[in-house]
Amino acid sequence: MQRRSLRSSDIAYSVLADKRRRYAVHYLKQRGEPVPLNELAEQVAAWENNKPVAELTSKERKRVYIAMYQSHLETLSREGIVEYDADRGVASISDDFNQLEIYLEAVPSGSVPWSLYYVGLTVVNGLMLALAWFDFPPFASLPDLIWGTVVLVTFGVSAFVQTYQSRRMRFGDEGPPPELRSEVPR
Repeated sequence: MQRRSLRSSDIAYSVLADKRRRYAVHYLKQRGEPVPLNELAEQVAAWENNKPVAELTSKERKRVYIAMYQSHLETLSREGIVEYDADRGVASISDDFNQLEIYLEAVPSGSVPWSLYYVGLTVVNGLMLALAWFDFPPFASLPDLIWGTVVLVTFGVSAFVQTYQSRRMRFGDEGPPPELRSEVPR
């Protein structure tokens, strides 16, 4: 089977558009070792059905197992995202997966993308500095060094929060996939 290069965001977006594939990749990355197909299918089914593995019905398990076996793992393997050994019935994340991670930042629903947040922060800080520069009260009463410190601290704290949030919302982190973080206990 010939694999494509993972250097395209098109691959990431088309192949990982399917929720089961995203869940499978998340679990495989989380485990960091070859995972038996039945275990992978169970965990994907659990996340998909919003329940612990122990509470899954045989129908829920089977539905996901068949889809993973017949379609999803082959697609992920063909695209170089997953290494799948059909003879042994095990799958693992490929070494090349890291090339795709730059396309996979998860933004929780209801949150503002960081790019817009930084635009807003820049506007607010710029307005404060302009008001201080033109001696508008109460902005004029504080020294310029204080306003510079305020700008530095707001951007610094924001950068640290963004770094923390980004690390929590990656494929392979502990717990359910990023899109389920607020919905499902593991």
